[in-house]
Amino acid sequence: MLFFEQRRVPWWWWLVALLIAVPSVEIVAVFGPDRETTRSWIVAVVAFAATVAVIAACLVALSRSSVTVDPEGLHVERRLLPAGVIGRVRALDRETARLVLGRDARADARLSIRPWVHTAVQIEVADDADSTPYWVVGTRRPDELATVLAGLRDQRA
Repeated sequence: MLFFEQRRVPWWWWLVALLIAVPSVEIVAVFGPDRETTRSWIVAVVAFAATVAVIAACLVALSRSSVTVDPEGLHVERRLLPAGVIGRVRALDRETARLVLGRDARADARLSIRPWVHTAVQIEVADDADSTPYWVVGTRRPDELATVLAGLRDQRA
């Protein structure tokens, strides 16, 4: 493996999730079943556990995205860009990535981005049979990924 990055959600998203879960429990405790007939703290604990479980499952699912480069090519989200079709590679800083993904975007490009990753790499697809002009892959280490992809391309040429 030449490059590997797990694109996990930032740690503070977990804190925000907890801050969302606590008020939901408070709502259940205040507006939930009558305290005389039911132990409301049990309902509140169950509501809290359910809320945390659902939010944690969502955050874990979002964190399952990885970027891998091996001699075969670039692997992103179960897709492969073979090493033989990697064209020009360009590391995108925050501002350039915003432009490439916004104003200058092409509808037929393949995107693999995450909202918490603000830098990316643009990889030209050098295959006449493929209608995709380029891939944009979000990464926290764009210079390193671009260097590895350019090296892999040059090695295949």
